[in-house]
Amino acid sequence: MPRINETGKINHAMTISITVYGGAGVIGGNKIFVEADNTTISFDFGINYALWSQYFEEYLKPRASRGLADLFEIGLLPPLRGIYRSELEPPCDDIWSRLHSEIRDVRLDAVLLSHAHLDHSGHISFLNPDIPIVCSATTAFLAKAIQDSSRGDFEKEVCYAMPREEQERLLVPCDWRRYASLQRQFCFPDAALLSSQAQTFWRKPIGARKLNCKQPKVVTQVANLEVRCFPVDHSIYGATAFAVKTSQGWVIYTGDLRLHGKMGYKTKEFANEVAKLQPIVLLCEGTNIGEEGNAVTEEEVLQNAFQKIKEAEGKLVIADFGPRNLERLLTFREIAASHGRKLAILPKDAYLLQSLHLVMPEMPDPIADNTLVVYEEVKNVLNWEKDLLKCYRDKGKTVQPEDISRDEGAYILCLSFWDINELIDIRPSKGGLYIYSSSEAFNEEQRIDMRRLRQWIDHFGLLPAGVPDAQTGKVAEVERGLHSSGHASASELLEIIETINPRIVIPIHTEAPELFADKVGAQRQVVIPKVGVPIEVPP
Repeated sequence: MPRINETGKINHAMTISITVYGGAGVIGGNKIFVEADNTTISFDFGINYALWSQYFEEYLKPRASRGLADLFEIGLLPPLRGIYRSELEPPCDDIWSRLHSEIRDVRLDAVLLSHAHLDHSGHISFLNPDIPIVCSATTAFLAKAIQDSSRGDFEKEVCYAMPREEQERLLVPCDWRRYASLQRQFCFPDAALLSSQAQTFWRKPIGARKLNCKQPKVVTQVANLEVRCFPVDHSIYGATAFAVKTSQGWVIYTGDLRLHGKMGYKTKEFANEVAKLQPIVLLCEGTNIGEEGNAVTEEEVLQNAFQKIKEAEGKLVIADFGPRNLERLLTFREIAASHGRKLAILPKDAYLLQSLHLVMPEMPDPIADNTLVVYEEVKNVLNWEKDLLKCYRDKGKTVQPEDISRDEGAYILCLSFWDINELIDIRPSKGGLYIYSSSEAFNEEQRIDMRRLRQWIDHFGLLPAGVPDAQTGKVAEVERGLHSSGHASASELLEIIETINPRIVIPIHTEAPELFADKVGAQRQVVIPKVGVPIEVPP
């Protein structure tokens, strides 16, 4: 049966319709629906943090007790009826009446998840658990580890959902003794064989509530569409790009990617392989489309940080980098080993690395690695941390604040701004080194955080390296080279597009989509998407 979209046009089997509900004119929050051959898939289903932060912050969040209501009110979820968890629609309230745009009834056959960053995965939390999630095994295991090690948050129920019920007009978690958490059906686009240890981890619940487990499946077809998955280089392991074959031709989705990371060759292989498919459409990320010049490579980060740490002999070194950037963690591990130091990581880091090791055996197992130890924060531990810390204590693999204080030069300590008050217990001597190996401060809120960070650094007499200026949010030119972006530079993006050679380019995940028209529009058609407006791809 043909279907009618909101433009009033009929979607015949041979027509491709692409609707960007998130990721148009903004970095992150990708929700990109592709309808073809009586099949509907979504590339990612993430959190639009740019919009989220306009209304919410750490102590003002969407109310789990109101289900989808707050998210609909603000426009954080698209008005698509038929894809969300039914128990998040409280019967006492017609939440659909809160929508400020036309409601559309849809069927969603699968989400193709490019990677485990929450701006691409987070709002999967609100989807019907029966909708399959297609991704790499690495992405699935990292997503579970991220959820396991997070405080309960209904915006982070990516792998499994806590069932809720209405009580006195509020949605509350169902009785844990009677209702298990509902695990989503994850599907891998290749025949990834899970070890017995990996299967045990996948089935393992966190806390007292049981987990209604669904074993991952191997999938290369979603309804009437063939799906191919290509590993690419990004700042989180497991990142993939997708190619979807319709009866009209191939549609390619880059996800987030780059050429300048340690696995940049994978991105090149992806571009060369999909070029052979002669794709009709390329949905291309463009985070850095406006950035000129060469990107800092991960190898340059290693060399620059190595030299800084060499000059800090005998002093404590603190490494501050993104919480899921395990590639950066391994960069500092290599530096630590070279300098005869231990790399002290937080329990959450160890848990993510353990999970990664289950599906990427080439990654170090932190429990067996001679360089890695776990730093025990001075706090009440959460359920997931108790067993982990006991295991590491039994192996003599934990360090306390006083251990680091006694021998500062023996460690590189992985902390971030959010853990900075641990320094009160460590009491580092003056002249230690604080390496900021993360992105610059892009907005006023982040610049305020940088002012606070510099206060802490000054308070303890540490030497900052790579810390953004509190006023501009930029890193001084002489201190650049301690962070490598997770996204392709402008020149890399153009190289990728030229290699793939699509007929149509749709720029997403960028604040400057018009630059695509300036840079590649002479060679091919560039279509700038608008939120919720279907793009009909002509035969």
